Amino acid sequence: MPRRPIFFALILALYALTIRPGGADDAQLHIGEAFVNRTGSGPRAVIFIPAIASGSYIWDGVAPEVAQHYTVYTVTFAGFAGAPPAGSPYLDEFTRSIEELIAIEKLSKPILVGHSLGAQIALRVAEEIPDQIGGVLVLDMIPRYPPSPPGENPAAREQNAATLRAQMLAASPEQFEAGVHAYVSQLVTDPKNVDLITELSLKSDRATFAGAEYELTQSDLRPNLPKITAPVEVIAPIKPGASVQSLLAFYTTSFKGVSQLDVEPIGPSLHFLMYDQPAKFQALLDAFLARVAG
Repeated sequence: MPRRPIFFALILALYALTIRPGGADDAQLHIGEAFVNRTGSGPRAVIFIPAIASGSYIWDGVAPEVAQHYTVYTVTFAGFAGAPPAGSPYLDEFTRSIEELIAIEKLSKPILVGHSLGAQIALRVAEEIPDQIGGVLVLDMIPRYPPSPPGENPAAREQNAATLRAQMLAASPEQFEAGVHAYVSQLVTDPKNVDLITELSLKSDRATFAGAEYELTQSDLRPNLPKITAPVEVIAPIKPGASVQSLLAFYTTSFKGVSQLDVEPIGPSLHFLMYDQPAKFQALLDAFLARVAG
């Protein structure tokens, strides 16, 4: 009997080693409002954060490759892509969940890769804990979305967002599905991907979908952009026929205040650039990781 405490202490110690951050094991984690898959065992961590109503599946084309050299965390937020829903405020809770993930896993200078709303969350984290972030890769997102026209009336902006939220919540299942499909058809080029993304988006909780969309339109990250000390690279999808120079100027102006900013065009592509241009995206991702990981 006296040996049992020592025996169990050894078992617990070995177990702790097997689940250490950056270890060789894969794991599923639930931290705050984030459901996270951990793969790989590299010394640096990469956190992939998806768009609104999307899940970790959007990174399936790149995460396995990255996991050969890094510890990879792919995130699905509560209420999206079939994950159990949670209450508002959504963006604040999503941001806090990524920060808790970094703290709990004891990650040193992780690199954040975010698409759309996921990029908004990545930027928020980089503004709030700038000394703990190694780099931010932004996929088609600006700090104030949609952009504010000169002389915009904040009350009108809020009312428009509230109206859209109410319409989303009031729509019949058939109306909502048709609306999501029409919207997604403007975001990715291949009809097969339109159907796939629509199907997976419809697995999201509608209240979370509508509420996060509303909060996104009311958020403005521009005042705190100078707080970001990590390198930031924005991948800007170039629609067919669009002016590359004009678009690059738009993104550069939108991120004014970021001290280390690069803007890289990718095209022809719409919003889901990881589907429209997978090889080009993989190349830009690999180059960014190599540059900031050191």
